[in-house]
Formats: sequence, structure tokens, C-alpha cells
Amino acid sequence: METSKQQKGIRAELLAAIDFLAEPNTHVYYDLGGKGPADLIVVNSRTGTVDLYDVKMKSYRMQRGKMTMIHRVKNKSAKNLDVKILYI
Repeated sequence: METSKQQKGIRAELLAAIDFLAEPNTHVYYDLGGKGPADLIVVNSRTGTVDLYDVKMKSYRMQRGKMTMIHRVKNKSAKNLDVKILYI
């Protein structure tokens, strides 16, 4: 059975959350509706830092005879909020 794009995206978000949660004093919050500018909100309770992440699956395309990664562009609201793109 083939995995849909939506399933791949959810998998990438969960893998990113697991990686962040491995760090001490880190809390991860999800955008459950999937419509916001960020997929994950990562809060470090020791330092007080809050980071916003838009999680993307790494995708490649053939270009001039070799595989190159497709780089995604932030939308306007993501740029205004300093959302970081995280490739999984």
C-alpha cells in the first residue's frame, strides 16, 4: 500500500517532535488543524526560547543529470513569524 503525501507529512512531524523531545527541558506543541504557519512550536523551559518550525519531507528531483533537493519557500505569515523550515 502506497503512503499518501499527507501520511508522509504527519510522519515527518512526529519524527521531528521525537527528536526535539529527546533534548532536556524541551516541550513540543502541534498545530492540530494543519492550517497555521508552523507545524511545531518548540519551547525550552530552561532558556525560555520559543521556536516555530514548518516540517517538510525531503524531496528530490533530477536536474541536469543529478539528484538535487527541492527547497521549499515560506509563505508570508511564516516569514513574518520567523518560522524555520525543518527538512526530515
